[in-house]
Amino acid sequence: KPNVPSIQQAYSQAELLVNRVNSCITDYSESPLGLRSRSLGVTPPIEQVASLLDMRITSPGKRSLLQMGFPIYSLTTYLSTLLDKGWTIIVIDELATEKSGPKQRAVSQVYSPSCNLEDCPELSYVISIYFKDDLLGITLFSAMNGHSIMFPAYWADRDKVARLLISYRIKEVVIRADSEAN
Repeated sequence: KPNVPSIQQAYSQAELLVNRVNSCITDYSESPLGLRSRSLGVTPPIEQVASLLDMRITSPGKRSLLQMGFPIYSLTTYLSTLLDKGWTIIVIDELATEKSGPKQRAVSQVYSPSCNLEDCPELSYVISIYFKDDLLGITLFSAMNGHSIMFPAYWADRDKVARLLISYRIKEVVIRADSEAN
């Protein structure tokens, strides 16, 4: 989810899962009455995406799940809009099985702002920052050309990280802190 101010909000929101079922992509998300999303005052992801793509949200029957979707052939139409706004799209395919019962599903494609190779006019990077005590482990990676840069920096030299953010076109940031770190 783009522009999430804290890790707590990231975990409290329903993840946007784009599910390819019966030639249709459908988004399943929590009801807006969910405790965490309501108490944080954050618009649920399904409503954000529906607004962004100018789509309707439905709730068939008495189910508590909200749904919205579009035919699979329209994925490319909406993909660039979602990626430009910082969303990561996960396409899940329903696997063909001969058994009755729960359907088997698997992730077939992942599109993220920095790793979309299909329609990317400019070189972009993912930056990963690992914190442990005073040490920062920094990695830059571009999926387009495989270019990667790795180096350590101390907290006192954190201005190096700021220069990296300015020097490279960073589309995604991954942060990990050691649980024992201060």
